[in-house]
Amino acid sequence: MKQVRPIKLILYLSVFTLLVCCTVNYSFNGGKVPNGAKTIQIDYFPVSSKAPLASGLSSQTFTEALRDVFLAQTKLDMVSEKGDLVFQGEIVAYSISPINISSTSETADQNRLTMGVQVNYYLGGDSLIFERQFKRFADYESNKEFSTIEEDLLAEINDQLTQDIFNASLGDW
Repeated sequence: MKQVRPIKLILYLSVFTLLVCCTVNYSFNGGKVPNGAKTIQIDYFPVSSKAPLASGLSSQTFTEALRDVFLAQTKLDMVSEKGDLVFQGEIVAYSISPINISSTSETADQNRLTMGVQVNYYLGGDSLIFERQFKRFADYESNKEFSTIEEDLLAEINDQLTQDIFNASLGDW
């Protein structure tokens, strides 16, 4: 029977110990939650008078999308009042504008729906962390009836806006 040399044994044990003790954690979601924060409060984001074209659908879908992002990417519990982290705000921009004028006529081939939200982020309800405006857009073919595609456009915009807000507040990007 072969005998293992002491140097090889020490080398094997060292490599084994390094492999067992050293770990690297990679995460592409989740954020840096302030110490002690266990709850989050995301108030309803109403439509401001600055965005008269916005429908009630935009408020409801944005608020739900923002709540979903924080619930999915953190371990915080959602509460309706007295949250450790509080998000408040309103929809302050909602507009449709032509972006690609046809070369054969004076009409637009594509339009752009732009939505902006004002967000106030508080720690403990009292300490303002930031007050910031976020704006995103989605383009669509102008020959489509807006009312039939508005929900899909809002989903696209909300995905971008909510991730921007998450990254600005907890994402540490």
